Amino acid sequence: MYEIMFGNHPEIKQQFNMTDQANGSQPARLATAIYSYATHIDDLDSLKSMVDKIAYRHVETHVTPEQYPIVGESLLQAMQDVLGEAVTEEIMAAWKEAYQILAQVFIKREEQIYSESH
Repeated sequence: MYEIMFGNHPEIKQQFNMTDQANGSQPARLATAIYSYATHIDDLDSLKSMVDKIAYRHVETHVTPEQYPIVGESLLQAMQDVLGEAVTEEIMAAWKEAYQILAQVFIKREEQIYSESH
């Protein structure tokens, strides 16, 4: 996912810790977050502490709402690449919708953090 994103949008690379990329900890954190979201999709309140932790990090690294579609496109492309013919249009549409909902959760929380700090 990151390889796709950095290839298509190299300007975003500077916002990431390349050591965490190289040692796999950043991709592992993303995978954990996605798994947690998928398993708690009907109970997003249970993810509040995870969302807060990630949102604060996003604020520290100056993530903008406009960057969420870039991440979403890269994530969905990576899923398509890995799953190949096993993934249907219906599954991809569901993941796209799920990602958009999650992105809005983060955008809203990050806006709250920004407004609290100013």
